[in-house]
Amino acid sequence: MLKWKDISGPNGVPDGTITADYDRTVVGNANPDFTGGWFNEFRYKNFELTVYAYFRWGQMINYVMPGWYQPNGFATNASPSRTFPEYFNYWTPENPSNDFPVMNYLATSSTMVGFAGLNYIDGSFFKIKNITLSYNFPLAGLLKKATIQRLRLYATLTNPLIIARSHLIKQYDPEMNGVLDYPLTRQVVGGLNLTF
Repeated sequence: MLKWKDISGPNGVPDGTITADYDRTVVGNANPDFTGGWFNEFRYKNFELTVYAYFRWGQMINYVMPGWYQPNGFATNASPSRTFPEYFNYWTPENPSNDFPVMNYLATSSTMVGFAGLNYIDGSFFKIKNITLSYNFPLAGLLKKATIQRLRLYATLTNPLIIARSHLIKQYDPEMNGVLDYPLTRQVVGGLNLTF
């Protein structure tokens, strides 16, 4: 996941030096290239099943968590809790990963070239937003005598499936565009609708 590259120089060709004047470039766009959704309802006798799914594809997000990576391998006094997930691979001779650069005990996030670019990743995803299964009780006997017009029992599963294009997005819902303050969670909600 290299975020800096010698693109050009004073003569219009790469010069072996990374500078903002010649090597700055656009790495992506926060607006997706494609957005789509699908909603369907299935009915069988008194059962109803609704499914809502959608996707956003071709967008760059500013995912906050990669910024927790400490290039010197240590948490700092300013950020003692900034650890990073195990699946955030950093480069070693035995693990030549391109997710994060090699650790250097002399490096800091402010001195490492291109460190701010680590947060920008492909935020493309497909997700099932919710699934609802319900049962409508037939109105007979006591229900009819109680003047009940509708009795419906249901269960809703929210955010049950998320498929992200980037392997760096695990246990995170990219619908929030990289912000960790208000994460979307998986939920199961059950209820009873009663209409008189």
